[in-house]
Amino acid sequence: MLVTTNRRAATGSADKGNAMIKSHFAAAGVRAALLVLASTPFQAAMAADELCNRPVIELVVPWAAGGGTDAQARMIAPPLAERLGKQVVVVNRAGAGGVVGTTGFVNSAKPDGCTLIMATGATNATAPYLFKDLKFAPLDDFTPIAFVAESPNILFVRADSPYKTVQDLVDAGRARPGALTYASGGVGASSHLAGALFVEKAGVVAVHVPYQGAAPAIADLLGGQVDFSVDTGSQLGHVRAGKLRALAVAAQERIAALPDVPTFDEAGINGVHYSFWGGVAGPKGLPASMVQRLNKDINAVVSSQKVRDYFLSNGSQLKEGLSPDAFKAFWRQDLERNERIVAASGATAGN
Repeated sequence: MLVTTNRRAATGSADKGNAMIKSHFAAAGVRAALLVLASTPFQAAMAADELCNRPVIELVVPWAAGGGTDAQARMIAPPLAERLGKQVVVVNRAGAGGVVGTTGFVNSAKPDGCTLIMATGATNATAPYLFKDLKFAPLDDFTPIAFVAESPNILFVRADSPYKTVQDLVDAGRARPGALTYASGGVGASSHLAGALFVEKAGVVAVHVPYQGAAPAIADLLGGQVDFSVDTGSQLGHVRAGKLRALAVAAQERIAALPDVPTFDEAGINGVHYSFWGGVAGPKGLPASMVQRLNKDINAVVSSQKVRDYFLSNGSQLKEGLSPDAFKAFWRQDLERNERIVAASGATAGN
């Protein structure tokens, strides 16, 4: 019995040892398999779908600081940074109505979520009809992510201007063809197209004076170097400060920020409907997971009380909660619509 018991004990020990050895090799096999998996394209694909792996995300604004696009970007950047857990740095790269900075973005940005751009109606929906040698496709070279805001253009004159109404300005333009001048933030900017559309619809002759961004354009309007500008609601601060006067809104309905200011239609100049819009886009090929994450967070930022109140008080209209596909459809529709508006406004490629 003793021998038999010892043999059984020995056999049990051997079985236990064999089980431990098998378990060890099984674990080693799993570790080896994981190491192999980590070195495969699958691992790289998983990493590529994660949001920007750097601590800073650049948000390119292809316009000068102080304009409508810049204001939109700087309003959403801080709360977006909080949601993403990364810095969101606004980078201004102005020139040629947004074309310079946008071309640079298309040529250099990688689809890793670390570089985004503020797409606008001016650069991404009108530039193809203004520039013969555009170096990017206005929609297909981008990944639409999230709509931010739309702002109807507004006819501004200096507060001490002799023009109290739209009709005053029209009468002056008709009496002295070519004497009036209007400023814009650059060729292809919404202030350019809206101004040209107003001039065409009003039947007057006025000289377009383009600037490198909205800020210098408004500075010269305030300084008396030009007579008017049909700019965005980002200039309403000057109205509230008593430096500019708003005469009409280029929308079908009045806006909450200027309840006493008529539309162009109400002022007797029919068909002057033009809005500036901005939205966040990525480079072509941005992974769907990044797009959905950014869309969710940007929509949440725009819908927050502080940001929403800011945009509405500055003359903007919101399209809250647009999906990337809905934003893309809006973008495409505006691109098609602007072909007709550019033609109607009298603007030609290369102006």
